[in-house]
Amino acid sequence: MVVIAVVYLIAASGIMIWRGISVSPDYILLLCVPVALLSGHVFGFLRDWIPFVAIFLGYEALRGIAPKLGIPPHVSDVAGIETAIFGGHVPSAVLQAATPGALGRVLAYGATVVYFCHFVFPFGVGLVLWLWNRTQFLRYTTALLGMSFLGFFIFLLLPTAPPWYAENAGVIHGVSKLLNTTLPSYISPYYHSLNPDPVAAFPSLHAAFPFMSYLALRPVYPRAAWIAAAWTLAVCFSVVYLGEHWAVDVFAGVLFAAACWFAVMRFLVPHVKALQTPDATAVPAAPRGTAAVA
Repeated sequence: MVVIAVVYLIAASGIMIWRGISVSPDYILLLCVPVALLSGHVFGFLRDWIPFVAIFLGYEALRGIAPKLGIPPHVSDVAGIETAIFGGHVPSAVLQAATPGALGRVLAYGATVVYFCHFVFPFGVGLVLWLWNRTQFLRYTTALLGMSFLGFFIFLLLPTAPPWYAENAGVIHGVSKLLNTTLPSYISPYYHSLNPDPVAAFPSLHAAFPFMSYLALRPVYPRAAWIAAAWTLAVCFSVVYLGEHWAVDVFAGVLFAAACWFAVMRFLVPHVKALQTPDATAVPAAPRGTAAVA
């Protein structure tokens, strides 16, 4: 079932991206329904997934509030930090300048596909965990939602502009917003009604989502965890290359994911029964009406 689910989700998402359709969480929920039917646990799927997706969509709706507060985004200061770390250079500008012509177009399209999988990958990992280990699935979705809402408050109080925004503001030079030149997107009616936040670069949730996926997979599915680690690297490169995030955003996103996962495992799991692994050594209670045998 895990193999079928992964192959199916990759194929369906690939077709949608090829046709220029953004794979948003509401679409992913519908894509996962056939897997739930095949698994024979439709009601369990609806019980576990509908609250998760509903809360996640609510979080996405909240993101539209941040630009309306009128808090000026950090632009020149974060650009100064970036250039100070990298010897006066902006990694996005360096990468784009180093890949002119056909190579640059191939990389731009490849990075765009990776960028479009922002929701596909964590939801695919969630599906694998749900089929493989429901307790770990609940830990993963709890940590993912907690991190997302905490990130919302950071974006609300500390708006940070991405490199392409800084380029348009004249703060830096040499960074193009490549997403405008690669893959146009059709989004779901729900997502079309949302007001995206263009100044939510720090920390990078694009980097945080796959790294948290790695942390969740590592104890229960080590081979898949290595895939998640490789995907995290691909995402980090892609978002910087596209000019959608500073390198410092990516570093902060990875640390942010690690801190949130540690907090869930350290402070929530010991106190929330649904997040605890059943004790395999426990002696089951004797059936009612029978006597336990010593």
